[in-house]
Amino acid sequence: MKRIFTLFALLLLLVLQHSNSNAQTFKSKYAVNAGIGVGTFGFAGNGGLPFTASVERTFADNISAGVNLAYVQTKYDFDIKYSYLVFGARGSYHFNELLKINNPQFDVYGGAGLLYRHYKIKYTGDLEDYGTATSGGDIDVALHAGVRYLFTDKIGVHAELGYGISPLQLGVAFVF
Repeated sequence: MKRIFTLFALLLLLVLQHSNSNAQTFKSKYAVNAGIGVGTFGFAGNGGLPFTASVERTFADNISAGVNLAYVQTKYDFDIKYSYLVFGARGSYHFNELLKINNPQFDVYGGAGLLYRHYKIKYTGDLEDYGTATSGGDIDVALHAGVRYLFTDKIGVHAELGYGISPLQLGVAFVF
């Protein structure tokens, strides 16, 4: 788990240090989304509240890239604990110019990413009923589509559909 967070931190640093001076239709250099997921994928689909976050930086007109992280933990029958962590790199295209949306407070985007999913199931009760504890992970491609609406120049809300930890993510958005 420590290696996973170290890798995520390194990816985040690489994104934040890259610079590009081109003019952008999507005006903000950085966009940060933080929120919760509505529903979950995988074994955690029966419960738990997913926490989600993403950071993206614009690199060219209408194009941004960054990293995302999501986590959910669920308990079953008081003796099974399931943890599900998703993190990876992602890129987005911002559709405002293409859709002729002139409102700078509104951002419509969509894209794809490469993510790593890690799960861990821990049994604290009678193991004869369930077998042995297990963990594992895999790499997958994920698609996302979302909108941001800013109430001020820097703070707003976001909604995002996609594949990762949750089919729908809702939360706050920060741009700077």
